[in-house]
Amino acid sequence: MINIKLFKFDAKTDYLPYYKSYQFERESVTTLHDVLVKINKLDTFGFLENEDFFLQANSKFTSSKASLSELLYDSNELTLEPLSIKRAVNDLIIDTKDYQSKLNLLDAYISQSEKETIIKDKSYMLEYYASNTLHFNDDYIGEHIVLLGLDIVKKDASLKDNIFKLLNTKDGIVNKSSLKYRILNYPNERNYTKDTATNLEQTFENFNIALYCGLNEPSFENVIKQSDATYVDLKSKHFDIPFSAKKLSYLMAGTILLEAVDNNADFLILNDENDFALFDAKQKKIEKTMGREINLPVLTRDQFLQLLEGEKDKNKLGLKQHKVKVPFLG
Repeated sequence: MINIKLFKFDAKTDYLPYYKSYQFERESVTTLHDVLVKINKLDTFGFLENEDFFLQANSKFTSSKASLSELLYDSNELTLEPLSIKRAVNDLIIDTKDYQSKLNLLDAYISQSEKETIIKDKSYMLEYYASNTLHFNDDYIGEHIVLLGLDIVKKDASLKDNIFKLLNTKDGIVNKSSLKYRILNYPNERNYTKDTATNLEQTFENFNIALYCGLNEPSFENVIKQSDATYVDLKSKHFDIPFSAKKLSYLMAGTILLEAVDNNADFLILNDENDFALFDAKQKKIEKTMGREINLPVLTRDQFLQLLEGEKDKNKLGLKQHKVKVPFLG
């Protein structure tokens, strides 16, 4: 049995969106398209009945032709939402004027007919709304402008300086974040490998531990589980933080930290020293940006592995560098 939650919102009559629940036998549906059509027969709702309709399924951006086996490999829960919740007008149908209007930035380099073709090319629209940057900054020029700009340069290298100037603005390419882990089966997405800890001498029973992965594989969660801790799975664990965009990096890091705090994490594990320099050293500034106290200790993967292997020397662990005290280590 599949438990389905369908996003519902009519901009003409509803003040707030809500979710409507359905249950179908797993064997009765194979693709998202099958699910949408089956729901529509029970309750008519807003979507386009074709296999190239784009939506979010369990927070993955994809088309309705996607196989349920790819989305439900370890669960029977399916949440269906529009590409952009804030731009929803009729259930899964959205207003795409923002996507279309930003194409005007390229008016000097593409014709009207080319622009119309681009609007019909849904792969660009999928990448535009899948951008995590857009979630935090409505003025971001968009993944489609970045990708199209690069395509223009490939066709005519003499336009390189012009395109770079167009893209290199405060709301431009400096804010770009990866689409890996956001679009289902995005190119170059790698298979996961499992990490394990050796010489385990310390456990973390009764601890709740969250993990920020960025673009790294999330297999380090196996190490956390191996430590006997409760693993806190963050929806934001794959945020690709543009470190050179200070305000945006604080907003993204703050969202990750607060999700960990709100899910009762005792501390957050990070990839490396680069992440540490943001999440620990800048945590007070992040608190001001978010308007909330955070005070969440962080450790790098290497520090956590050293602890599991019995290391207790604070100097070797690098704990004196921490601005946010790690209370269980004194």
